[in-house]
Amino acid sequence: MIRNALICFGTRYGSTAEVADFMASILNDYEVITKAVNLTKEHLDGPLSDYDLVIIGSGIQAGQWTKEPIQFIEKNLDSLAEIKTAIFVVCGFAASESKCEFAQREFLDKIAAKYPELKCVSTGLFGGVFDFKKYNRIVRALVKRIVKSQMPSGEEVPERIDYRDWDKIREWTVGLLSENEKKDSSD
Repeated sequence: MIRNALICFGTRYGSTAEVADFMASILNDYEVITKAVNLTKEHLDGPLSDYDLVIIGSGIQAGQWTKEPIQFIEKNLDSLAEIKTAIFVVCGFAASESKCEFAQREFLDKIAAKYPELKCVSTGLFGGVFDFKKYNRIVRALVKRIVKSQMPSGEEVPERIDYRDWDKIREWTVGLLSENEKKDSSD
């Protein structure tokens, strides 16, 4: 039974933080004591053995996880090998049906394969947010060009596009509890 959960994540512009906070509120609703840690701003205090489930996530930019969650995995691999773990990413590719398989393979499956010691019970692929006001001029121009190439001809790129599917995120998060229940009964 999951009683304590940790959500560790890296974010560049805050979308992944909002997703992690949403996950934490869902787990809290299920009476799971949950701590969310933004690894780009803070360090984790206390041992990982205090948790029954560790969820590790990252935003994706330029095809990469943020460095802090990867460093967290590498630093804590021995401890994580003893704890049920789930990983998720928040990225624009998740909003494109034709790119979901690519994103799943490149951003989740490869991470799980790179660290086979993780007891990875689930992976989550979620759409992100393009908030062009938060980007520097170079990133804004690059991302707008990519987004525009996927839009119908003649349409303008809005200043903010939110591809997050909160119902999907809720379903995945709640599923971690039932997935873990199944694993507990088979252990």
